[in-house]
Amino acid sequence: MKHSLPRKALWITVLTLGFLPLLLNGAEAAGYNLTVTPSIRLGQGWDSNIFGTSDNVVSDFYFSATPGLAFGLTSPYLSMQLASSIEGRWYYDHPEVSDTTYSKNFRLNTVDAWKPSAHVSVTPAAYYLETSDTTARSFLIPAPVDPAVPPQGTATYGLQKTRDFGGSIGLLYQATPAVGTTATVYVAARQFPDQPGGGNDSRTVGADVSARYTFSQRSSAGVYVNGSKEDFKETPDAQVVGAGFLGGYQFSPAFRIDGRLGMSFVRQQATGTDNSEQTSNDPAGNVTLAYSVNTFQASLYANVGYSGLSGASQVTRQGTVGIILSDQFAQRWSWNLGAYYQIERTVFAATSRDLKTLSGTGSIRYAPWEVGSFDLTGYSSREQSDGPGGDRTRYSVVLGFTLGKTYTVF
Repeated sequence: MKHSLPRKALWITVLTLGFLPLLLNGAEAAGYNLTVTPSIRLGQGWDSNIFGTSDNVVSDFYFSATPGLAFGLTSPYLSMQLASSIEGRWYYDHPEVSDTTYSKNFRLNTVDAWKPSAHVSVTPAAYYLETSDTTARSFLIPAPVDPAVPPQGTATYGLQKTRDFGGSIGLLYQATPAVGTTATVYVAARQFPDQPGGGNDSRTVGADVSARYTFSQRSSAGVYVNGSKEDFKETPDAQVVGAGFLGGYQFSPAFRIDGRLGMSFVRQQATGTDNSEQTSNDPAGNVTLAYSVNTFQASLYANVGYSGLSGASQVTRQGTVGIILSDQFAQRWSWNLGAYYQIERTVFAATSRDLKTLSGTGSIRYAPWEVGSFDLTGYSSREQSDGPGGDRTRYSVVLGFTLGKTYTVF
């Protein structure tokens, strides 16, 4: 049953591609533009902790191959990107860890929202990620800077696959040039396919509504309310609601700040053995500082609140701070860095569990040809826990070569 959503997504993709040739002529006449980018990345890497454990730490070299396929659709009404890839990884001295589907990734992003009218914009998005590389996983799931969608937990849980998927639809209604309202409905899930019975599987379904008044080209302020239902396998479900204020300010053409500040309330349902509900409340919010000059981009973010997507099979209170940097410092050279620190604590557990994660990634890329590029990418993760499994540390570095070319279908 838990595979039903990925299977449906696969069938929808197959049917869409099957009907695509029938739509080409009419789409071309209507001003649509479709591009296809096939690619493959070959990598030679080293992993410091292939089993992802606190003891029996074993390192090994590996070879990886990652074929990918991306579509870009641009029309007078909507612009979207769909990207997918599958990574196979083969370890030299430990073939038992090798897997032809070590990672599977799918992402649908909206570049320019669909505008059915002059005042209404619609923004759909979806993602699916299944991987055994939980160190890299935290940088592949949607970034935790979207204020409407709660951030995922970043725990590694040793050597096992994690499956993260979800989707959202955002609606913007611009009542006047100064007054705008937004509504986002989302669903997100985390599963552990290697665990019999899916004891730690969880899902959240929620909505976020906000209203914003723009005072000038630089400043805006407003209010928001949100709510979600957290579903767990082995513990009682929970509901989270929140409300507060939001705002943004453009200090200069290069520097901007946006944030939210409010309160969140969580209620855990009663069980057959315990007929009393449990409740809690805490401040919640987030802030994002964005800086952009020419090709250099920087983003510093922080958020705190309740989450049902930690993998702990219960509600946790999470706090996360992170930074993302990127730049193209020469015609063929570019680099990026990312790091975050997350603290999470169980809210209603009889014995509270603390988990602290510090992770980072860095990459430098050289593109000597239009269709080919080299990259050197590293990941690091340090996890401290007072629960089962103890502390874990994992590092990896990979030298990759990517071949890819974009073709215009119409």
